[in-house]
Amino acid sequence: MQNTSRAKVAKDFPYNEEAEKAVIGSVLLSKDALYTVLASVTTEDFYVPRHRRIMEAITVLFNRGVDVDTLTVAEELLNMKSLEEIGGVEYLQTCCDSMVAFANLDHYIAIINDQSCLRKLLATIRQIDKQYRTEEIENINDFILKSEEMIKDATEKRRISTFKKTEQVAQEVQEIIKNTRELGEDDVTGLNTGYEGINKKTQGFQRSNLIILAARPAVGKTALALNFAYRAATRAKVPVAIFSLEMASELLVTRLIASESYIPLQVLSTGKLTGEQRIKLGDAVKRVGGAPIYIDDTPGNKLMDIIAKSRKLQAQVPELGLIVVDYLGLVETSGKGKGSDSRQEEVRKISLALKQLAMELKVPVLALSQLSRDVEKQSRKPQLSDLRDSGSIEQDADVVMLLHREDYGKESKNTAGNKKMSELTEEERAKLSFGQKQQMLAEQMPGDASYVDVIIAKNRNGQTGNVPLFFYKEFGRFDTPPKEWEEKMKEISNQITVD
Repeated sequence: MQNTSRAKVAKDFPYNEEAEKAVIGSVLLSKDALYTVLASVTTEDFYVPRHRRIMEAITVLFNRGVDVDTLTVAEELLNMKSLEEIGGVEYLQTCCDSMVAFANLDHYIAIINDQSCLRKLLATIRQIDKQYRTEEIENINDFILKSEEMIKDATEKRRISTFKKTEQVAQEVQEIIKNTRELGEDDVTGLNTGYEGINKKTQGFQRSNLIILAARPAVGKTALALNFAYRAATRAKVPVAIFSLEMASELLVTRLIASESYIPLQVLSTGKLTGEQRIKLGDAVKRVGGAPIYIDDTPGNKLMDIIAKSRKLQAQVPELGLIVVDYLGLVETSGKGKGSDSRQEEVRKISLALKQLAMELKVPVLALSQLSRDVEKQSRKPQLSDLRDSGSIEQDADVVMLLHREDYGKESKNTAGNKKMSELTEEERAKLSFGQKQQMLAEQMPGDASYVDVIIAKNRNGQTGNVPLFFYKEFGRFDTPPKEWEEKMKEISNQITVD
């Protein structure tokens, strides 16, 4: 039985009547075949009307726990007032006779699935054509992207995935382990984040993972995301895609140059550079310009745009190693208007779609998100429940990182009159919290440094906990705390323990 030669066409829609009869016959004759068929095709995959009615009856019986055979199906069809319509018991017997060999069942099921998929594809193409001819199209790009999604939805189930036996999977895992070099202390199994502390807890950003980086506005989440992207591009040497919905590409690259050159952003914006800074600028421009980073700052990028452009970029650059979306709050699933989803529902769709994109492309997706105002009102460290708009972000994400800065939102840098730690009296030191002491020591570093806690609040396959980083705000740069700071913090921690 060949898919092409025996297929019929009705109103330009293809189907294979003999394959449908054979599959129904197998179900009537064998319980094993029943399980195989119901796990592989649906009633809607059958094109011939009487075959659909028979499959409806079979499904009803199966759901009731009644044995499926010619007599029980005939009785159910009689109750449905459809036995005569399908050709009576005689036609059911004809279906049984059509099943020549059970060994061919998978082949017949594949034919039905292929024909069903092709019908859906043709129907979708006609729907797109009708919309183009009869409806007003405000934005051609949106129309094309929506059409692409419709076609993808119509064809994505053309093959039902099958179970893998653990024996097969175990062998695949063994091969992966064999091909993985022995890991050293600083090595990771995923994409190197560029920060040792984060690597130790996450083993890097893993393929197919959705990573959420969340903070209140102006804490530094965009700066840290840029640092992740730049270090991935220059140290791990993988191409990185950045979708910037809030900031122009020129400003993003300016930030990268400031971070790489250690020239303050304010100085770069005025152009008043010293001779030494001009040399540093030239070197930084070459290094940043040579990094394989692709930035899309198209205004109003929608979810479908991000998905379509990511697929296209990976087709052009197969080594794509990281996708950054800045940020979730500005992504839209569709145009606003009557009947549009609530923001919570939109965020649910966005987070799920980004997770699916990560799995489809086998690339980590880093998405930025905001935290609720409760963090500021209550003056505390953020937690998972502070993720804004929807709990689905927490559910869909593999890793959630929350940023906390001790000096965020405070008018004065510290509570001791901006004195240095060494200038404080014992009484003044005693009044400071541990976090304030961390921040005071950070402020003595060049570049307007702030101490930042990267709180890994969720890690599906690894450790959670806090990772300390320094945020040099003048340069938009995050770095691991210097040894001098770590040693002083150990002294303070020891003093607290003794006290």
